[in-house]
This record gives sequence, C-alpha cells and structure tokens, in this order.
Amino acid sequence: MENFKKVIKRRMHFAAGFNCLAVVFISFTGYRQDVLAIVSGNISDMIRGFQTGVFIGLQLFMVIFITKYKKAINSEDSLKKLYIEENDERKKLIRDKIGGTGLNFIIGSAAAAVVISGFFSETVFITLLAVLMFIAMVKGFLKLYYRNKF
Repeated sequence: MENFKKVIKRRMHFAAGFNCLAVVFISFTGYRQDVLAIVSGNISDMIRGFQTGVFIGLQLFMVIFITKYKKAINSEDSLKKLYIEENDERKKLIRDKIGGTGLNFIIGSAAAAVVISGFFSETVFITLLAVLMFIAMVKGFLKLYYRNKF
C-alpha cells in the first residue's frame, strides 16, 4: 500500500500543477479572444466560452480528484477501496475493449486541437469540435454496450 500511496501523492501533485496551468490558460484565452472579437462576429464568443468552459471543467475534475486522493491518503479504508476500484478486472476489461489508453489519447489530442484552433480559424474550430463530439459519442456508446455485455 505504500507504493500505491506514493502513486496517489504523485497524481495529486500533477493535478495541482495542472490546475495552476489551467488558470494561466483561462486568462490567456480571455486576453486573446478580446483581440479576436474585434475581427470576428458572434462565433468568437462561442469559441471563448468553449475554451474557458473546457479549462474550468478540467479544473473541477482536478479538484475532485485531489479531494478524493487526499481522503484516501488520510484513511486506510479509503485507500484500500480506491486500490480495489482502480484494479477492478471488469473495468479493465471494458476499458481495453473500448480502446483503452489509445482512445483517451485521441480524445485528449482532439480536445487540445479544438482549443488551439479556436485561436486561429472558426471553420477549423467547428469541424474539430464535431469530430471530438463524434469520437466521444462512439466511446460512450461502446462503454454502455460493453458494460451491459460483461
């Protein structure tokens, strides 16, 4: 369990660092979009809202994970429950069936591309957003299918 505690602490440090980085990106998004709003119309507000929403949503998830991990470190029972939850064979099988790490990497890359493209082109932003939504829906449908199957 000591090794698992170290892994949890490392995750907490990563989440805290990412939280700080997200604050920087939110402020950069606000500044950059103010400059672009002069050139573009209403779509720039949607792009700015999407970018800000993505970073705020990620911050919220990081805070939830930090809270969950802090609770697990302080209590041996919570640590054991978290360990069992993360090493559940059924969940691992389902994750492997729907694409595992590869599909998560594709979704993360597509989300980053959507955010970055929002600074440059509205057409590319909307196209990549549609691609991201399609990939996420496919993952969601596969997850539901395999949860019911296994």
